[in-house]
Amino acid sequence: MRHSLLILLAAGVGAWLGAMVFLSFVEAPTAFAYLESRHQAGDLVAATLNVLYLAAYLIGPLLVLASIAIRPLGRRLLWGVRTILLILMTASTLISREIVGTKLFTLRRAMGAAIESIPPGDPLRLQFQQWHQFSVLLMLFNIAAAAAVLILLSVETFGEGRV
Repeated sequence: MRHSLLILLAAGVGAWLGAMVFLSFVEAPTAFAYLESRHQAGDLVAATLNVLYLAAYLIGPLLVLASIAIRPLGRRLLWGVRTILLILMTASTLISREIVGTKLFTLRRAMGAAIESIPPGDPLRLQFQQWHQFSVLLMLFNIAAAAAVLILLSVETFGEGRV
């Protein structure tokens, strides 16, 4: 049972990591390179992000519960770090969608026109860029945290160290 839960945990984190990496490094750059306008590309990436966030709302708590359920007798530090990282990933996803995403949507709506037609020094555009940078940082945190969780799982599973 424990081995099966470890595999499910690794698969869930791996799928989440894969989706984030694909969105960040494949879909978003491709959309901005090939679609007719940055506005369309932004809409596509925002819609995909929304699906990713909603999936994370389901998978995040399940992964946390799975991590808690397979608490090891030894290596408690690895277990604790792994579980805390999963909690932080879930929380940052909530922040990213509910706070940052909502703010970005509101700013895009307030600007009315396509972002590229707004003057670079416009206060709304500057706010949008700041919130977008925060969104990117949250995504990069989640990518790094997911990679760390997979490393911790491999150390625990294959016994390459005792912590």
